[in-house]
Amino acid sequence: IADAIKGANGADVAITNGGGIRGDKVYPAGTVLTRKDVFTELPFGNKTVVTEISGADLLAALENGFSQIEAGAGRFPQVSGLVIEVDATKAPGARVVSVMVNGAPLDPAAKYKVATNDYMLSGGDGYTALGKGKVLVPAEAAHLMASDVIDYITAKKTVDVKVDGRITLKK
Repeated sequence: IADAIKGANGADVAITNGGGIRGDKVYPAGTVLTRKDVFTELPFGNKTVVTEISGADLLAALENGFSQIEAGAGRFPQVSGLVIEVDATKAPGARVVSVMVNGAPLDPAAKYKVATNDYMLSGGDGYTALGKGKVLVPAEAAHLMASDVIDYITAKKTVDVKVDGRITLKK
């Protein structure tokens, strides 16, 4: 999902909240995914928006995403373009140990184009840092996230679901 919204919008990175993915279904290898499957997983009608924020705000957004790991909160981030090391033994707000953005260390002063959903951009799940930048694609001009995912699946033809180390979590 994060790869789809990043690619569809030319963003540097993408972040979506795990709680917005709801189908709770396992799709065995070889399953032909349908529109119904995608809308089952993404039932809220969220739109893919793009904002440009500083690296410092991106880090703050990620800290928020990992702030309630113990509770299994839906704010846990699903990401694309990022490799993140997290230490869940540390206090909320100080858990992100390192962030790589497309292979380079996160620069707090740099600007990054972030694809996300309209719920998060408006501060949903505590992601207030996402709203601190310049909105490049507002909700009223955006696609449905589900449409971006359907287009991604159609173009790729095969979705490979391997663990690729985007998030390393120390507990």
